[in-house]
Amino acid sequence: MWALFFINAVSIFGYATFTLHPELLARYPWSLPIYAVSYPLFARLQILIGFWLCVRACHKAMGWRWPVYFASAFLISFAMEFSGTSFGVPFGKYSYTGLMGWQLLDKVPILIPVSWFCMSLCCYLLAVQLTGTTKNHVFPWARRWQDPVQRVGLAAVLLIAWDFTLEPAMSQLTPYWIWEEAGVFFFGVAVRNLLGWLVTGLLIFTSFEILRLRAYSHHFQSSWPLRFYLLNLFLPIGLSLAGSAWPPVVLTAVVLSGCFLYATWRGTLKAGLVIRGSTA
Repeated sequence: MWALFFINAVSIFGYATFTLHPELLARYPWSLPIYAVSYPLFARLQILIGFWLCVRACHKAMGWRWPVYFASAFLISFAMEFSGTSFGVPFGKYSYTGLMGWQLLDKVPILIPVSWFCMSLCCYLLAVQLTGTTKNHVFPWARRWQDPVQRVGLAAVLLIAWDFTLEPAMSQLTPYWIWEEAGVFFFGVAVRNLLGWLVTGLLIFTSFEILRLRAYSHHFQSSWPLRFYLLNLFLPIGLSLAGSAWPPVVLTAVVLSGCFLYATWRGTLKAGLVIRGSTA
């Protein structure tokens, strides 16, 4: 995962120096062509490297079954993104700039559904670890759906916690997409966009449950979901801190703290390491 860390670190450095201080581009003329190429390139490389890491981990865990889960996340997220860019539902009205590369139907960059798959995969696997398995159900009649609901719900919360910093970092601090009608903002985050992320995440994670992704979760390296999640969180948090966008970072920290406190209460988090286990 060092390649992903390197790309993220260089991207943050480039934003903190040349994007925030464009006078440096005039002072060092050699940097201008490098900056012009790297600005769109590194965002695409970040997603492509993440996708490669996901494919490698999935292939080790489940062989050639992984395209089923990729197709599910890709199709659901593309449908929602296309609806959002075309009709403003469910995220609000927005449009992608050309920085993310080739667009499907001239609306959604092909890398965006790929990114949805990567983050949905790690959020779901992390939720499986953090929720564990409930042995004694408060409502015995709810036994069949209580654990799946907890997994899907926690995965959606983890996904939204990532979006808290991703959204302002990629649409306000940098122009990878532009809001045309975002609605109400809360601490720099569009509320309607969060609802769209919640709906999209719930649909993807429910499809993972139906397709029984959990059956392969124990084949993944136990630390992989958390490491991949934190590496992807590193980029928007770094950009947000460099751009003095503190409120979204605070929101992310608060939500993630709640998730890990929940895992500690359930007994699935010990000594700061995520373990596979069950609760009484």
